[in-house]
Amino acid sequence: MRAFRNNVTRLALSIVMTIGKGICALIEGKGLGGKKIHRVNVSLTNKQAFKLNRLANACNMKPTALAGMLIDLSLNNVELVDRLQQEYCTQTSYRVVLVNNGGGELVYLLNGREDG
Repeated sequence: MRAFRNNVTRLALSIVMTIGKGICALIEGKGLGGKKIHRVNVSLTNKQAFKLNRLANACNMKPTALAGMLIDLSLNNVELVDRLQQEYCTQTSYRVVLVNNGGGELVYLLNGREDG
C-alpha cells in the first residue's frame, strides 16, 4: 500500500508538457531548471470538447497535449494575434506588437517597447 501511495505521489508531482510538434518531456517537481509552469483552465462546450477529442484521436495525441499545441500555434500566428486585437483591443496602450527575434521566435512588445 505504501509503495502504491509513493507511486501516486510521484505521478501527481509529474507534469507532462508538450514541446513543439508533440514531443513530450517529463518534468518532475522542482527539477524545472528555474522555469515556471503556468496552468490555464478552459471551460469547453460539449461541441468544442467533441471536436478537440476527435482531432486528438486523429492525431494520436491526448486532448490536453493538442490543446497546448493549439495555444502555442495561435500565440505565434501574427495574423491571428492582429485579428484578435483589431476586434477586441479597446486600449491602444495595451496593444502588443509581434517582432521576430531572428531565431524563429516571436517576441511580444507592449506599445513598441520590450518589457523584459
